[in-house]
Amino acid sequence: MIRKKGSIRLFPKDITGDIVKDRQEVVINWRAGQLVLDEPSFNGGQDIGPDPFSTVLSGLAGCTLTTLRMYIKKKEWDITDIHCSVNMHQQSEPFKTSIFRTVSFGQPVTAEQKERLLWIAKNCPVARLLQGEIAIDTRLSDDPTVPAGTGNYPISDQLSADTAEDHKHLP
Repeated sequence: MIRKKGSIRLFPKDITGDIVKDRQEVVINWRAGQLVLDEPSFNGGQDIGPDPFSTVLSGLAGCTLTTLRMYIKKKEWDITDIHCSVNMHQQSEPFKTSIFRTVSFGQPVTAEQKERLLWIAKNCPVARLLQGEIAIDTRLSDDPTVPAGTGNYPISDQLSADTAEDHKHLP
């Protein structure tokens, strides 16, 4: 992680994606490999990988489970099996998305543990990301090698200038 001005840049190298002619699947490149995203057949894909919405919800389930596991291990509680289910509902007018998450345990959990584990789940990093204020700065570029947040269209403003400055300090 790279810190600057009270912010944290999570990845030293951008996560990238590519799509090829006449295909729906997207190859995502991340720090240690690749992941294929695809649309279900009813959306023109072959369903050979999760769709983008499933990927977002998978991130929430994964973060919830690993955060709970770390906390349970730290507390040395005898809770070995944890299950997390997630789903979402979208309303069109006005546009609103609701995400539903349920966590269950394979062992008995005390009321005190339940209270604390619920708080931990609600505050896992991905839940905080999804519940916080999110701004997406999208740029276009003639060069696919430029870092995320930079590009030559639209013409730079202060936000993209700050983003470009952040990229100069990367390894």
